[in-house]
Amino acid sequence: MATATILQSLNTDADFGSVSAVGSSNRRQIETFIAKETLLIGDWVAFDYAAVADSDVTLGVFKADLNSSPVRTPFGVVLRSAETTGTLTIGSRIDVVISGVASAFCSDNAGAGSAIGTLLAITNTAGVADVASAASTQPVCGVLAQTIAAAAGTGLRRVVVVKNF
Repeated sequence: MATATILQSLNTDADFGSVSAVGSSNRRQIETFIAKETLLIGDWVAFDYAAVADSDVTLGVFKADLNSSPVRTPFGVVLRSAETTGTLTIGSRIDVVISGVASAFCSDNAGAGSAIGTLLAITNTAGVADVASAASTQPVCGVLAQTIAAAAGTGLRRVVVVKNF
């Protein structure tokens, strides 16, 4: 499950000649986990805090959800399936962005829209983040890296995942 954190790559990319490609130095960290429920690419995920065995707490993941008991605080975003079949169902291995740029489900703050740099926290909708309010008791899970237009609804948005573990 664990991967090494290494210095970003500054190597050239064959497609870009002598210029490094964006993907070669975006400092994104990815870990592999086991899905505890069916997930979608872009879902914010949380550990299985209620697992009985200590080793199971950080092995499997659920959609992050403010309404669950215990609250499922987000730590990352589903990037892709790690299975050859591409499945994201219960028991599937999934790759999760735990730090760096990702496409994640975000809402538009009840129709008001949000600007680049807006802090995000989990919502009552499983797998979806929204603007972190000053009164929120939840930690910031990410920062918007694109503007959300007013009344845009919930959708995949470019975010920077804030490392929480």
